[in-house]
Amino acid sequence: MTEIRSVQVADGVSFFVPQAGGEQFSEVGFIYKEIFEDRTYLRHGIKLSDTSRIVDCGANVGLFTLFVKQQFPGAQVLAMEPIPPIYEALQRNLDAHGVKGVDTRRMALGQRNEKVHFTFYPAVPGNSTRYPEQKKVGQELTVEQIGQAEVDRVMTGLDVEAQVDRLSTVLRDWAPGEQIDLLKIDVEGAELDVMQGLDDEDWLRIDQAVIEVQDLDGRLDTIIDTLDGKGFSVVVERAELPEVYRYYMVYATRQP
Repeated sequence: MTEIRSVQVADGVSFFVPQAGGEQFSEVGFIYKEIFEDRTYLRHGIKLSDTSRIVDCGANVGLFTLFVKQQFPGAQVLAMEPIPPIYEALQRNLDAHGVKGVDTRRMALGQRNEKVHFTFYPAVPGNSTRYPEQKKVGQELTVEQIGQAEVDRVMTGLDVEAQVDRLSTVLRDWAPGEQIDLLKIDVEGAELDVMQGLDDEDWLRIDQAVIEVQDLDGRLDTIIDTLDGKGFSVVVERAELPEVYRYYMVYATRQP
């Protein structure tokens, strides 16, 4: 059974997260450090302000959105998350922290409008994905660290159906004709799907992007080439995880 529980990550700082019954570990502490302490999304020339429009693809329980609203209270944010328990935690976090000016939508993004199946991991909800086979990359190291039985338990997933829409369709509804100051993509393997759902004319509306990428099947190079072709200057930084997992952060800003 998955419950929504409050987890403390620092003195006086707690967030709601989906947790399997009896679960003690929570990945939200790592996510908090990455976003709030290391300020991962404000590196390599990424700049925001109180007037920024920000699109959060793969909002998870909302920590990036909460960080943005803490730093830039006037910013407008569109936060999208497809997994029902995670989406519920997102909404509860926004309410608990008194955050306004956020449009939340329970949806995924992709190349076309359709319904697809996701795998939801109650023990590690931030790993929930449309492409569960990719979670096997680097699993040998995880087995060495915590043992096969624990890996099998943590990576036991539940099937969840979710609506997928094209990002261009969503943007035309949310901010028709307006510039988007930052496109943040953290979608556990579906990065190219999200990008391929954005029409050429809508790419021109994107001023900056930060994308988390697991480099499988040449995906990192494809994303870099795509952003370069759309007129962005790109910086790549290896994520703060063991190299075997092959995670990178891609920062894209418009060339002057």
